Amino acid sequence: MIQFEQLYKKVLPVLQSKMDEITYYEYDGIKLEDIWNFCIKKKWRKKEIEELHLYEIVETIYSVKPSEIVSYFQIQQFRTENWFGDINQGELQELLKPKKVADAK
Repeated sequence: MIQFEQLYKKVLPVLQSKMDEITYYEYDGIKLEDIWNFCIKKKWRKKEIEELHLYEIVETIYSVKPSEIVSYFQIQQFRTENWFGDINQGELQELLKPKKVADAK
């Protein structure tokens, strides 16, 4: 069984090739590690990575679209961001309190 770090080093040329493609299409914010992390967290999340064949790993890396990576990390950012971190509890209660509608007479 191949170790995780060894696997990364083994597929590093494939990751670099994918990175070259992504750079060619001008996706500036994506890094090499983002491609690897996307594959681990999204593509292989329900699989044992150590049990994947090398050809499956290479195929997955080459099949990833830059837009998939961007979308995935944007969603992760939204999930972890604290939208109400800058306001205190009283302000939050006021914000979430429903307004009373005046009787129209």
